[in-house]
Amino acid sequence: LALQITLGPALMSTKGWSAPEVEKTYTRAQELCRQVGETPDLFPVLWGFWLFYASRAEIPTARKLGEQLLHLGRRAQDPALRLQAHHALALTYVIAGDWTSAQAHSEQVIALYDPQQHRAHAALYGGHDPCVCCLGFAAWCLWMLGYPDQALQRSREALTLAREISHPTSLVHARWQVGLFHQFRRDVSETLELAEALQ
Repeated sequence: LALQITLGPALMSTKGWSAPEVEKTYTRAQELCRQVGETPDLFPVLWGFWLFYASRAEIPTARKLGEQLLHLGRRAQDPALRLQAHHALALTYVIAGDWTSAQAHSEQVIALYDPQQHRAHAALYGGHDPCVCCLGFAAWCLWMLGYPDQALQRSREALTLAREISHPTSLVHARWQVGLFHQFRRDVSETLELAEALQ
């Protein structure tokens, strides 16, 4: 089971989030969880499955998995697990275009996040920092909900945090998300600057 949980993120990084090998790995991990019985390892397994389905835009399945993650995090009374469950649901609702729900889940991640405690999450959950990700989502949501000034502030916070934690993938993620936000704003110079930094 530990091998499958370690293999999942590695395959996501090398093959892509929706690769057939990823599904196979998490299917095997879920089978092993059933054999073991109640185990804390179920959370990263379901999170990996969630990312697989979210990346394929299979929204009903991703939403169901996100809700299961939130239930597990609440039941365990573990803020770190709740943070990741809200991270999952934030992206799910962004994909669905439900900006209000996505914003609410993004703000939960931002409130729960502690860079010292949660910086290791990038290695376990999707290869990027959850707060950097959700600050970017929050910017998109605020823009779509009609709050451009607040959106700009959140986008700046995403880039600042990505630079502070010095996690290369998170910095790329922030530049990509914030670049899209600036593209929405039709801010050509900012968009080009962020795009060039991604090269």
